[in-house]
Amino acid sequence: MEQKIDKEVFDKFFTESYCPVDYETVREEFEGIAAAGNDIFTGSYEARNLNRENFILYLTSESYCDFEAVIQEAMDDLNPEILDAVMDVTEAQPDGDEITEKYWETQRELLHEFLLRLYDEVICKWK
Repeated sequence: MEQKIDKEVFDKFFTESYCPVDYETVREEFEGIAAAGNDIFTGSYEARNLNRENFILYLTSESYCDFEAVIQEAMDDLNPEILDAVMDVTEAQPDGDEITEKYWETQRELLHEFLLRLYDEVICKWK
């Protein structure tokens, strides 16, 4: 019988094993996506005052998913053992997503942080 992993065990493993992803790791790919200019935004952004607080809301689904994929790939490349554990837990246990929440939360936080940095360094200069 396989050992059941709980949230506490996974969180400890994640904290001890996680190799941080920094913006420099994704900068080139983020800026490559942003090179499409205003095409990364939905048409409705033009009616609004695009700013640091709201620009993420106006990203097209495609561009948002592209940024998200860059984060996931960078995180997984630097942390293959964590990715393996996430896959094992989510496939073997019905509550796997809840157990591996720290992994998913870290991805969301990195995406938000790095999009804000992209805004500060690239997008705000388009005005």
